[in-house]
Amino acid sequence: MDIPSILPPSLLAERLESLAYLYKRADSAVAAFVAASGVSCPFGCGSCCEGFVPDILPVEAAYLAAYLAASDRPRAYEAAAGRLGARSYPDGRQGCPLYRTDTPYHCGVYEARPLICRMFAFSATRDKLSRTAFSVCRLGSSLGGARGASGEALLDAFGAEPPVMADYGSELAGIEPEAAGRRMPLPEALAEAASRVMFLIGMRDDDPLDGGPDVRPPLPRAG
Repeated sequence: MDIPSILPPSLLAERLESLAYLYKRADSAVAAFVAASGVSCPFGCGSCCEGFVPDILPVEAAYLAAYLAASDRPRAYEAAAGRLGARSYPDGRQGCPLYRTDTPYHCGVYEARPLICRMFAFSATRDKLSRTAFSVCRLGSSLGGARGASGEALLDAFGAEPPVMADYGSELAGIEPEAAGRRMPLPEALAEAASRVMFLIGMRDDDPLDGGPDVRPPLPRAG
């Protein structure tokens, strides 16, 4: 996502650039682990999105909002109005509002998805003694058939050590430290962030995304 083409120069734009770099490194770490271990999800599964609404930080929500503003302007305004609620299922489950049923890939914001969505099935946890542990999702598989391991056994079981979610999570919190304790369910966080992002876009003399109502703040008239 080309942040400078979407947002005017601002602290938020700088932070989204930092987040994009973190996402890139997280994706690379996951890809390296997947290549070595053969850990994979069933094609078209999506079960983790159907019964789970992630809690995300404001900076992640702003990244999602900027992505929607660039790729689907009407939906960005829908998010800003708070009309993107959790998806409800007949069995009572609540899922991600950005989940799509019209494609086997499901995620409607794949390029901008939050950190937990990028690493969920392919990252390790670390206990208070700094020992790492990893388990394959119950629906997933691995190249050698291993289902889980911890500590030194990880390398033998999977051919590589998975990235640790908490390590990347700490970096994520450091991008916007004053908001590190403000995790919210994605629908709530996105509504707040979309309003902020659309306001900044509206402050530009030229709206690079075109369309939608004028959200620029009114200028005072000269006396």
